[in-house]
Amino acid sequence: MGQLKSKINESIKQNGSKRAARVNAEKWYKKSLKAFNNKEVTSNVQLRFIPGKIYVFRYDDPITEDLQWWDRNPVVLALDPVNGNDCGINLNLLTVPMKEQLLDDVYDKLAGQIKTQTTRNGNNASTQGQLSIRYESAKRYLDKYGFGFAVRQYIPSRKKKQAAVSYENWHMIALCDFVELEGITVRGLKAMFLKYNKK
Repeated sequence: MGQLKSKINESIKQNGSKRAARVNAEKWYKKSLKAFNNKEVTSNVQLRFIPGKIYVFRYDDPITEDLQWWDRNPVVLALDPVNGNDCGINLNLLTVPMKEQLLDDVYDKLAGQIKTQTTRNGNNASTQGQLSIRYESAKRYLDKYGFGFAVRQYIPSRKKKQAAVSYENWHMIALCDFVELEGITVRGLKAMFLKYNKK
């Protein structure tokens, strides 16, 4: 178990249950986003993703008009751009255990880079810089462990109300449940996820 999972377990213990920890994390997110002097979550005027950061935003229009389903409220771990679009791992599309495992792995693997960013720009999502997460290498890792299903592209101009989360608070955003599916149910999404990973 890595640093991130330890923090999640600590939060669950403090709140008495995973459900209570989730409710607390979602309250934290909304409060932090509105607070003027709190930079743990910051509105991001810059529409383009910075690799390694986690973003939450509205996405009411899919990348192609014929897409049958999408998530209106993605929570995305950003990768480098692909085909001129922003690209990342939509954490909402993973099961909770897989989401936590992925973030735990990334957090531990990039611990040195994260430490540099948090030392220079402590708990400030707007000034913390990028991490070295490349699409090609990330995709190989993601497919190997079943996470590739959640890699998605986004047209920058179609994103709205984008916010970034500081590296120190990845455990809090991991606890949040912001999924808002259009054209598919959570059950249908899980079935599609299982089918993808049987290939």
